[in-house]
Amino acid sequence: MRRRRLGDELRRRREAANVTVEAAAEELDCSVGKIRHIESGRNAPKKPELTSLASLYGMDEETHAVLEEIRREASKPGWWSIARLPPSLQTYVGAEADALSVRTFHVELVPGLLQVERYARAVNELEGVANIDRQVEVRRRRQERLSDDEQPLVLHAVISEAVLRRVASADYAKEQFRHLLAMAERPNVTIQVLPFSAGLHVSLNGGFVLLDFEPDVSLPCAYLEYAAGGDFVDDQVMVARMAAKFDSLHEMAMSEEQSVRFIREWI
Repeated sequence: MRRRRLGDELRRRREAANVTVEAAAEELDCSVGKIRHIESGRNAPKKPELTSLASLYGMDEETHAVLEEIRREASKPGWWSIARLPPSLQTYVGAEADALSVRTFHVELVPGLLQVERYARAVNELEGVANIDRQVEVRRRRQERLSDDEQPLVLHAVISEAVLRRVASADYAKEQFRHLLAMAERPNVTIQVLPFSAGLHVSLNGGFVLLDFEPDVSLPCAYLEYAAGGDFVDDQVMVARMAAKFDSLHEMAMSEEQSVRFIREWI
């Protein structure tokens, strides 16, 4: 996410300075493709490259220093980079690791951040995942953010009643339900159940995730997951629409207290 943030800022600075992509490439003695990869967040520039671009775009020292700090952070590999995840999932896990808060709506699945190991294994087996142990370990590492001592991830999860009914017949059902109740006691975790009795809602076609970040990391974004992967949405108009959908869903859902009582009934 820091690479995306840095790339967006470099693109804006280049355009404000009326510098073409070709001129930027000539300055770095590289291909136009490399400049586009830097601006898209695919790659981070090296320190001398950023210094050259800052000079070309007429940046002041303070702005250059801020971008250099972002560049250093963006260049550090995250733990997920060696997990050999599918590209879309690796991008999501990296974004989640940088996020301050996550708001998520799920129609059929317990959110990954709230899954117990046996549930996670069962889901991965159904999906035919090649290395289940690796996937389960990645999920465990992601969940560590919820109990981080310094800056725990803030999670607000709205789950359909269908999520609970899908789990209810499994031999690990009570374990999963007890875990949801335990997590709901954490001050940084909110769990709400959207009951069938609520009727039609604004996201009948599937779930989604909203991620919020520190201002110097990224603007808010959304993630839409589907059977064969997932897509990031960073267009702020679309993100705002997804946020409005989430607001509608959590207003229709049971309160936190009602949700806890409802989940407890399944044990």
